[in-house]
Amino acid sequence: MQTIKSISISNGVPASAYPLAAVVFVAMLKDAFEDYKRNKSDNEENFKATKVFSKRTGDFEDVIWKDLKPGNIIKIYEDEAIPADICLLGSSDPKGSLYIETKNLDGETNLKNKFIHKDINEKFGMNVAACGDLQGTIYCEAPNNAIYKFEGQFLQDGFDPVPLGADNIILRGCMLRNTEYVYGIVVFSGHDTKIMMNSMAAKYKFSGLEKYTNYAIMVVLIT
Repeated sequence: MQTIKSISISNGVPASAYPLAAVVFVAMLKDAFEDYKRNKSDNEENFKATKVFSKRTGDFEDVIWKDLKPGNIIKIYEDEAIPADICLLGSSDPKGSLYIETKNLDGETNLKNKFIHKDINEKFGMNVAACGDLQGTIYCEAPNNAIYKFEGQFLQDGFDPVPLGADNIILRGCMLRNTEYVYGIVVFSGHDTKIMMNSMAAKYKFSGLEKYTNYAIMVVLIT
């Protein structure tokens, strides 16, 4: 608008172009730096390694989190983060009991007790070798954001259906505590996990002054 002589106060010279460009450039640098930090944090999370059972070798091998898929059998050790929503198969406790910390999910620091269904624990329990012979299907609800609710069934040839509830599932973002190890089947991974279904897209932050300035500029241009 400063280049239009009839309304310009600078004789048609865009005097404010350079300071405006400097302000916009600084804002671009700030936004780029924030995006870089967010991308770096995402990569650190996605490229963490966890133990996944391989039928080829008959043992657990390192696989990064972003490559986990439903049906993978994974092993989690004490004080490790849970990389996906998993159905429990066995643990270091012969009774099939374990403890998790859900601070990243609901902000609570007290430990929660989870259980492996007794029918599953009797068959697998501490017998990791049985993972290689596991054949079955898990029927469950579609991915949702209800972190305290889960309904499903574990069906295996020659066995009665095993009902699954929230006590038989541990969610991504939890930490394994006071238990040497657990292993289970990945039910939901990536953006289908409950913690991701509860996350919100990052919103661009505007100060009150910026909002008022934008409003004032719109009024000036319209009138």
